[in-house]
Amino acid sequence: MKITQIVPASTLRRCAVVIAIACAAYFILASLHFEQLFRDDAGGIAALLQIIGTLYSVLYAFATYVIWGQFTAVETEILKEAGALKDIIVFSRSLKENVRDPVVRSIRNYVRAVTETEWRALSQGGSTEKTDRLFLQIISEVAGLKFEDDSERPVYERLLEIANTASAHRDERLSLSLKRIPRTLLAFVMLTAIMILFLLFFYPFRSPLLGLISMAVTSMLLFFAHFVLTDLDNPFEGTWNLSPEPFNELLSKFR
Repeated sequence: MKITQIVPASTLRRCAVVIAIACAAYFILASLHFEQLFRDDAGGIAALLQIIGTLYSVLYAFATYVIWGQFTAVETEILKEAGALKDIIVFSRSLKENVRDPVVRSIRNYVRAVTETEWRALSQGGSTEKTDRLFLQIISEVAGLKFEDDSERPVYERLLEIANTASAHRDERLSLSLKRIPRTLLAFVMLTAIMILFLLFFYPFRSPLLGLISMAVTSMLLFFAHFVLTDLDNPFEGTWNLSPEPFNELLSKFR
């Protein structure tokens, strides 16, 4: 598997630029023996690096935990919503064709709109008004079903129950999809990362080569840590995103 299949080429290029800038700045400062001014303060700088590094680790772990939890929650709600819509189609098979067709048709229209327009709208924080109307059409069709005798009552009640369940999963999915990491938390995480990189310029490494390598490795790790955090923050856009495959399967299976 190529690395570009995991991380976009554009992101790798930006990472290379960040590493090059950091290493070039360190090389210039090392050539001027800038770090020699802080040789007597190596212990203090190391302690400060440890404190800020620990703070960064805690902040990053907390932010990643929250974002990953949201990411998986949205994925779960997608599966549950698609599953509920599938159940409506399956349970309605006992109904007459002329009664069942409007329900199935409304589900198809809704699922098609979700895969074609809603995914893009959610990735951009846009409106889901179109799919809202189409989903209400599903609820309307199910609620409008009329049973001919008491033997059919359980089927209609079950269909209405499933439709309400699908509605709850959709509401939860949309609510989770619009949440993003607070800007203040993201800014704090970025600030601590920058401070770690900044302090490395002052640390008096015995070997300039070791200092250069440390600068390159640290800048690369901090860059990719930021990339993972911001990429997962939007479940519908980026390298690691959620796929509308459950809805696509529903559309193709009951075409």
